[in-house]
Amino acid sequence: MKKCFWISLVCVIFFTAQAAWAQKIYLTPTDALKLMFKNSSTVSEAKQVMTPELRQKLEKENRIPFPKNTYMFYVGKSGEKIDGYALIDEEIGKVEPITFVTLISPEGIIEQVEIMVYRESHGGEVAQSRFLNQFRGKTLVGDLRLNQGIRSITGATLSAKALVTGARRALILWQTFYGK
Repeated sequence: MKKCFWISLVCVIFFTAQAAWAQKIYLTPTDALKLMFKNSSTVSEAKQVMTPELRQKLEKENRIPFPKNTYMFYVGKSGEKIDGYALIDEEIGKVEPITFVTLISPEGIIEQVEIMVYRESHGGEVAQSRFLNQFRGKTLVGDLRLNQGIRSITGATLSAKALVTGARRALILWQTFYGK
């Protein structure tokens, strides 16, 4: 019985440590917002609440999940002019959530996507600028789809798919709450 306990304890410690080692923090929320709104004079929070009906409608129309009831947008302004909208969100890669920020222009165009926290043991190449730069200029009516405008990375397909889903969700939420 004691031997089984010790083996179990060692396994728990090993797998917990392995998960912690796999986590890579690239940006804190404060750093992410400074990066997204480096030219803005103010950044304010705008909490957007989804009704169950709206959530169901968006999931049905877009075939992607909207797992939260509320989404916090950050709005950067220079005087009265809106510079952009940022959404910090998460999407599951293979097993673990990937935390990222999406910057959207006032016209509904992705300006930047950055990884904040990557927790998977494989596929971290999605944090490289050569992958993330593919999101710039994408819109909902464009080719914001994996292997149709966004090239995947061998060995990081699920992480790439997660980021495409997250970026699409950010644009859909922007369109819902701020679009014309």
